[in-house]
Amino acid sequence: MIKNYFKIAWRSLWKHKAYSFINIVGLSIGLTACLIVATVVFDELSYDHQWSKADDIYRVISTSNNVNGDQPMPMGFAGLGPVLKTTFPEVADYCRMSVSKERLQLGNLKQGVAFHQLLAESSVWNVLDFNIIEGNPKHYVKGYTNLVITKKIQQQYFAGQNPIGKLIYTQPEFGKPQPCLITGVIDHIPQNSHLRADFIGIVEYRASDNSLPQKGEGYSFYPQYILLKPGTSVNAFTAKVNQWYAKQPAAKEANYSFHFQPIKDVYLRSDFNAVQAVHGSIKNVYIFAGVAALLLIIACINFINLTISRVFNRSKETGIRKVLGAEKFQLIIRFLSESLIFFILSFALAILLYPLFIKPVEAFLDHQLVLNLYSGSFLIIAIGCVFGVSLLTGLYPAWYLSRPKPIIILKNKLASDVQLNVLKKGLVIGQFVISVTIIMATIIVHNQLGYMNKKDLGFNRNNLLNISFTDWAESGAAFKQAIKNIPGVQNASISNWAPAEGSGSMSKEIAIPGQKSKVTVFFIEGDADLPATLGFKLKQGRMLNPALTTDAMNSDSAMSGMSAATKAERLTRPLLATNYTASLLGMKVNKTVADVEGVPVGIVEDFNSESLHNKLKPTFIQAISDSKYGNMLVRIKPGYEKTALTAISAAYKSFYPEKTFDYNWSGDQIDNQYKAEFKLQRLFTCFSLLIIFLACLGLFGLVSFTAEQRVKEIGIRKVLGASVSNIITLISKDYLALVMISVVIASPIAWYAMNRWLADFAYRTSIQWWVFALTGILALLIAFVTVSFQSVKAALANPVKSLRSE
Repeated sequence: MIKNYFKIAWRSLWKHKAYSFINIVGLSIGLTACLIVATVVFDELSYDHQWSKADDIYRVISTSNNVNGDQPMPMGFAGLGPVLKTTFPEVADYCRMSVSKERLQLGNLKQGVAFHQLLAESSVWNVLDFNIIEGNPKHYVKGYTNLVITKKIQQQYFAGQNPIGKLIYTQPEFGKPQPCLITGVIDHIPQNSHLRADFIGIVEYRASDNSLPQKGEGYSFYPQYILLKPGTSVNAFTAKVNQWYAKQPAAKEANYSFHFQPIKDVYLRSDFNAVQAVHGSIKNVYIFAGVAALLLIIACINFINLTISRVFNRSKETGIRKVLGAEKFQLIIRFLSESLIFFILSFALAILLYPLFIKPVEAFLDHQLVLNLYSGSFLIIAIGCVFGVSLLTGLYPAWYLSRPKPIIILKNKLASDVQLNVLKKGLVIGQFVISVTIIMATIIVHNQLGYMNKKDLGFNRNNLLNISFTDWAESGAAFKQAIKNIPGVQNASISNWAPAEGSGSMSKEIAIPGQKSKVTVFFIEGDADLPATLGFKLKQGRMLNPALTTDAMNSDSAMSGMSAATKAERLTRPLLATNYTASLLGMKVNKTVADVEGVPVGIVEDFNSESLHNKLKPTFIQAISDSKYGNMLVRIKPGYEKTALTAISAAYKSFYPEKTFDYNWSGDQIDNQYKAEFKLQRLFTCFSLLIIFLACLGLFGLVSFTAEQRVKEIGIRKVLGASVSNIITLISKDYLALVMISVVIASPIAWYAMNRWLADFAYRTSIQWWVFALTGILALLIAFVTVSFQSVKAALANPVKSLRSE
């Protein structure tokens, strides 16, 4: 019996090729997009779940209690981990570790090879799991950074050799090359981890880094992880730690509270200024999952609509089967089998399309996806989901087709079924509500990115070259002057800060005059040419002057001990303050303020040192003479970018032949801060096109069936004198009205959702009325073109052919 149902269903699909084509294409596109987005979502959710002790590993998060609204800091005092282990029995172990860039002298390249290293201490073997292939890396060899390379690096640079025991030298941006000893080879470091790296560097910390700072001492912070014993309540442990720390001497000045972030949350739930380079966003995961669901819903809506639109064509078949004794349950199974065949064919096509699109998606995401359709139980889950969706989607049409009594079906009284018409219209409205909402979201994301690109940041981001942080040694001043002499170079400056590289080179907590609370103030250090190179705008007073030796403090003095002369020089050193800083602290030009070491000689217009996700930060700019470390910022005249860059590169090689000329454009760095938003925009654009296509495909099918059912009516109207435009209006008006209703429903939904998204930006565009008007016009235009294609065909048909059976 079941075999017969599938045979009949297959014949029906083959007989009605246009109907079958529209359904299979729509479902295939929806399933393919859904599978790809689901792959990304599952991969994002898998980060750091592979560690066997993942449920007990936590990252230390510190928050200052002295500063109102201070952002959490994903690190703790250098000695916090060791002290917690010796103080609290709940702590099984700790590890200070982070991912950093390192250049190793491997291969034949003089400038070495750049890698990402997981810099950790030897306790990493107790916290994380790695498959050791060669060597004994758990045994730390003192005197060196112990390198544990991956199998991939071994095959690439040590083919046919035993790398264990080999000395490799680093090629640092500053300082002398340091020897590193290879002590082991591991299989790989997981890609789906925020600690993603090419190799592990094991180091040993100083004894002074294993205790908490005392009153009056400096404070060093490191990213660190705590391994709690199984069954420990992290909430109770957190309360216990904070109560204990409040009694420590360090808490009187460095008043912090701590909480412990599960390692499984680090990748997706680090909305603060995280130190890890690899991070995602749980909000984007929700967006991706939602879009995948919407794509599948629209494809299923098309299937339901097209199926129930054929109810009149199938009514006599159903009536005859009922007269011949078919039970309602048998008819439901008959129509469900047809639905299942549609989904099986569509899923098979989706599986063929999947590998064609997953590679471009990986390239778009800039990393390989660990999970995919062919890994683990993903395929089994996908098959189960497709089977379930096919049953749920086909259930209503199957039930509806099997519901009426034979006499009603055979007398063709289904045409007056109000419930059916309401359902069809509701489904059309539903899919266009989704389409219109996605179009509105795409436009709003585009507007926000355009706003951020055009917003005045308070400095000139264009044509600003940033030569990466390095040790300029004794040649820094001479190299800077050589750069300034290059045609097309307007100015140059050595700075410890560069745009898009944080809030400043250092910070300090300062009391707000007249208030009990404190604020974190950031300091940007560079030579006296820095304000002119960046293009700061003077509001009051004067700029720092390179010709005045008193404007810049000697770098050795700035870093020396607190002698009386040094204190006096720091208290009187000239500073520039931003307008926001001056207002917050009640500062005036040439007037000192408590806790601020220096005198503001000028006030500059506010500038955004961080991305526009964050509000302005109180900032001072101070000058240091003979700076030996830092970035070099070079202002280039428009039109001279290529020639000046070539000359700068040549000058760099002549001054520093052993170094790599590593540079970037500040404008590109600033844009990279919004990399996630640019990707979101492109994804929304892609998804909106897919969703519109699916909606139009379904609408095209519906109009085709409508025209087919009304073919005699159209023929009679034409005989009675109706024009082509009259026929087009007759068929189109109902569907265009449904699209207008969709726009009205979608507008508040899009407004609410995108307002929530824009809330993540401290500086944001407003949602203008024209976004809704433009989207409505676009939706109507798209629907009209789709409907008109079939309407015109019906209107131009020869009425004799449609009426000849009468």
